[in-house]
Amino acid sequence: MVDVGRHPNIELLTLSEVVEVNGYLGNFEVTLRKHPRYVTEDCTFCGDCLERCHIFTEDEFNENRALRKAIYTPFLQSVPRQYVIDDKVCIHFSEEACQRCVEDCKKHAIDFSQVVEEETVHVGTIIAATGIKPYDPTGLYGYGDSRFPDVITSMELERMMSPEGPTKGEIIRPSTGQAPSSVAFIQCVGSRSEKEGQLAYCSKLCCPNTVKNTLLLKERFPELETYVFHNGIRTSGKRQERMFREARKDGVVFVNSFPKITQGQVLTFFDPLVDQQLLMRKDFDLVVLAIGIVPTSKEMSQLLGVPLDKRGFIKEENQLSPTSTPTNGIYFAGAVGSPSDIKQCIEQAGNAAMQVSKHFQRDTAELSPIIARVDLEECTGCGKCSKECLFGAIRIQDKVAVITEAACRGCGNCVNSCEFDAISISNYDEKQLKAQLKAALQEPEDKIIVFACHWCSYAGADFAGTSRLQYSPNVRIIRTMCSCGVTADLVRYTFALGAPKVIVSGCHPGDCHYLDNNMFTKKRVMKLKEGLVSKGINPERLMLEWVSASEGQRFVETVQKMEQLRVDEDEIKMTKMIFSEPGKRKSRKRVQK
Repeated sequence: MVDVGRHPNIELLTLSEVVEVNGYLGNFEVTLRKHPRYVTEDCTFCGDCLERCHIFTEDEFNENRALRKAIYTPFLQSVPRQYVIDDKVCIHFSEEACQRCVEDCKKHAIDFSQVVEEETVHVGTIIAATGIKPYDPTGLYGYGDSRFPDVITSMELERMMSPEGPTKGEIIRPSTGQAPSSVAFIQCVGSRSEKEGQLAYCSKLCCPNTVKNTLLLKERFPELETYVFHNGIRTSGKRQERMFREARKDGVVFVNSFPKITQGQVLTFFDPLVDQQLLMRKDFDLVVLAIGIVPTSKEMSQLLGVPLDKRGFIKEENQLSPTSTPTNGIYFAGAVGSPSDIKQCIEQAGNAAMQVSKHFQRDTAELSPIIARVDLEECTGCGKCSKECLFGAIRIQDKVAVITEAACRGCGNCVNSCEFDAISISNYDEKQLKAQLKAALQEPEDKIIVFACHWCSYAGADFAGTSRLQYSPNVRIIRTMCSCGVTADLVRYTFALGAPKVIVSGCHPGDCHYLDNNMFTKKRVMKLKEGLVSKGINPERLMLEWVSASEGQRFVETVQKMEQLRVDEDEIKMTKMIFSEPGKRKSRKRVQK
């Protein structure tokens, strides 16, 4: 961080927060709110003001286990090396109007006239690396309540073991101030649980952190009785596995059981090595709760316009771009995307930096020609397309939809959401697709129409061909950018032309190149199937199948399965009659009339 602060091309803004983000790749406008430090750059960190200040408050960095003054440094290695005054604690901002630090500062570096400022910066790309926060076990019955003073969290133990911590590196029992003779670690506190208010996922860091702490404790206190109660120790990589083996060799007892604290530090648990049904009780001087990590991405997600996954972390674009968000020009690094250790955070930071650097190798950015277009005469500005767009590429301006071309991915989901046929995808608009269908179904007998997404299903069909896999020659493939671009009107038109069978195919759930747009496809196909049933048409004639680029055999099996379905001519004629005039979308002109 010191090197970052000294770098001539890096501007480090402390005590600042992001208020608003607008724009697109190459033209982002970021509004920052800069909070006053009340200490100028003339500060030499001499400490005279610190000695004179007599106002104390709890130290957040030390998990509120120690006190700090109203004028302080957030932590020992903080950059810049200057003091900051906490205006919520300092009595200068109250009626007393204290001036002691001002009087003692020889450099006149204290300036109480500073105020909150807002600044707008123009940047080409953004990297989100806001990190995480520890899970708060307060209120977790039997663990996080105040009945047990000698029950602490893993973060509190970390600060206690630090030489700059509240106890200067000494391990003590908070209730007595004496060194403990036995310590118990309880893993997965609030993690891997479906209960409300707890974390359903594994935080990944807790097990290696506990193993590391047990080794440090055993190194300092060889006679310390150390137990680890776990729900399956999870270590990855050679280094972590080696540490786990060393901890067991040093006498750390690992018990695969989830204990309960009954009174004081008495733990009740089942020991699987003795008897799964035998209830055991053991008293410990100190109990450490291995708490998980909670994402801090919600507010940042709203500001940047990037989606979150089900766990609350920033969602990656796809597995091939692990640090890219769905919004062009916005990347992330570290645990803001998923639980990550230090090594992974460094790797992701390097990857994100490389992704950013490629944009600065040229003065302009190349955009895909496959983007959405709006027919301004038909658009009513209803806003449905804007709500459906997962990339924030559509906004309503002057009662019409406006496309931000740099953010548009050309998936086609907005086409499905528009009731007025006012949006189309260039090079993949509905007229072009219908022309392909008309040519493919000039002789519709026994034809199987396959709508295949460009990224996975179409590539899977191509892989089947290059692998010389045999399937029916009656298959006709219509390529779309995403399966969500297959509209209900397009399927009805296909049946109206006499197609006996239709397959809509896309990426597997979780692998879609356009986030979860294939889930919109699933809902629409299910609704279309219900419509077929209501009209007396066999719903099996419409199939939804997920095929990846490497699943050529799966594509063949899907086609063969559909080929086995028998559809008589009378049913085809009835279907053509029902869909001979496919349902037209609303027209703005008709609505106005």
